[in-house]
Amino acid sequence: MDGDPLRSRGAGPALEAPDRMLVRPYDLRPARNLALAEGRIEPGATYGVHAHRTIEQVTYVLAGRVCATCFDPFRGGPASVELGVGEAVVTQPGESVQFACLGSGVARVLFVTSPPYPVDHADTVVLDRHRRLRPGE
Repeated sequence: MDGDPLRSRGAGPALEAPDRMLVRPYDLRPARNLALAEGRIEPGATYGVHAHRTIEQVTYVLAGRVCATCFDPFRGGPASVELGVGEAVVTQPGESVQFACLGSGVARVLFVTSPPYPVDHADTVVLDRHRRLRPGE
């Protein structure tokens, strides 16, 4: 049964996200309030600045080291944090975020989103710089 909550769940085929990162979403049916995807950040790669309109996102590092740069509303500009295995960063709706690999090996991250990330990428806005989204954007 496709919606069986007790079945084993592996990541699906890789898809390119709007920031150009390859992600592999998990089929979590029957869950309706969250989504899960694994991302790969190649050595030396920095992916595009983007924001989600309505999604809260937790980015948890599975392997490697990652630099997450986010819009910091308290500073009024971007701020970066370095993350290692077992560390996470939270991005709120409307806040820009960008990921880079720190190191010579591939970094792997787990993205947990609520509400679920839409398969058509309609919630993602690619930006030219770090900032908060404007109303209606």
